Amino acid sequence: MTDARGATLLDTLFALALCVTMAAIAVPVVGGSLDRERTIVGTQYLAGQLQRARLESLKQGRSVAVRLEMVDQRARLQLFVDGNGNGVSQRDIDRAIDAPLAPPEFLDDRSRDVSLRVNQRIVDVSGAGEIAPGDDPLRIGNTALLAFSPLGGATSGTLYVAAHRGPQMAIRVFGGTGRVRVLMFDAQARQWRH
Repeated sequence: MTDARGATLLDTLFALALCVTMAAIAVPVVGGSLDRERTIVGTQYLAGQLQRARLESLKQGRSVAVRLEMVDQRARLQLFVDGNGNGVSQRDIDRAIDAPLAPPEFLDDRSRDVSLRVNQRIVDVSGAGEIAPGDDPLRIGNTALLAFSPLGGATSGTLYVAAHRGPQMAIRVFGGTGRVRVLMFDAQARQWRH
């Protein structure tokens, strides 16, 4: 006759060891999936705000811009509408001529840990070389305003979006048409994918 308590204790210890091993294997996979999903959600949200600015510009018949700023590694964005017919400018924003369409918001409030950043060595979307981690993620010239005109055009450029870990994404804005496209970097193939 075997001791039922001993067999139960041994079974319990074995099951516990198996659970700990499975958890150790699953945590990096789940963590990587969460980083990927957060990055996708944050990038799609930012691209949606750019589309919103484009549609508001067409609807109102005035220029609308998204101001993008970095505040302690956090990306803050806010939409402004042209108030005097000369386009949205920082000077007119400071003078309250170009009015905000919405209050400022941080991108990571929508998707935790996601910001304008380069988190890995990547190929520049335009093919102009490589970009290193920590390089400027805002590639729209020497301004923080990405503007859309009522004629359908926009400021050309690329916004690089990522969490600290996980995939690198980019939002391209095509100046002639104002179109917005979201891309993800395939680190193994060293290519951008739609």
